[in-house]
Amino acid sequence: MSKKSDEKMNAKPLVLLVDDIPENIQILHQILNTGEYSFAIASNGEETLQLVKEKIPDLILLDVMMGDMDGFEVCSRLKKDPKTADVPIVFLTAKVELEDKVTGLELGAVDYITKPFEAAEVTARVHTHIRLKQTMDLVKDCNMQLNENLAEMLHSFQELQRSQEKVAHSETQEALKHITSDASHEINQPLTVLQGYLELLKETVDPGCFTNAQMKYMDRMENSLKKLMITVETFRKCSSGLD
Repeated sequence: MSKKSDEKMNAKPLVLLVDDIPENIQILHQILNTGEYSFAIASNGEETLQLVKEKIPDLILLDVMMGDMDGFEVCSRLKKDPKTADVPIVFLTAKVELEDKVTGLELGAVDYITKPFEAAEVTARVHTHIRLKQTMDLVKDCNMQLNENLAEMLHSFQELQRSQEKVAHSETQEALKHITSDASHEINQPLTVLQGYLELLKETVDPGCFTNAQMKYMDRMENSLKKLMITVETFRKCSSGLD
């Protein structure tokens, strides 16, 4: 577990209480004020939206029926904002119609608490959803850490591949250099001997002994030999330039 995750788990969860009736806020605070949570209070929808911009709570207990905008509208706005979309919202309502519950759940609320409040119910539901939120946050942190580790491993693997490619390229170049050097040496040696014999032949044999066709062949051999030696020399220079 990361240090950041430890801090989250050890910090007191922040519960935002939202109701336009002060007595309801007082009752909720008395029920939940056991030292386990910290609290923020809002009396209407606009104040709620402003508070969550300053600090994102771990749970919102949200009254459905309020003057400026109802809880459904507040919930809808919070769920549309990526920063607050994952904050669990529990509606507070005296209405228990199935249609209202379905509407709230479809908007993204996780639960309902009915009025008048029952201390045991409020305590149990808040505790459950706080623990669920902490668990989800921990899973997200672990997933993020895993992704970061995976990215680092991939980067290291790519660096290793590039390093191996450089080594392989260097080894290939070195091997090619040796091969071309050896080959040019092996080819050049008999060519030099052949050129020597050809020159010796021309110097020691009376040109009158050769027919015109034979002289032509001799000239062609000499020219071809020179071209071949130039090619071998070029090959040798190329091999020396592989460094």
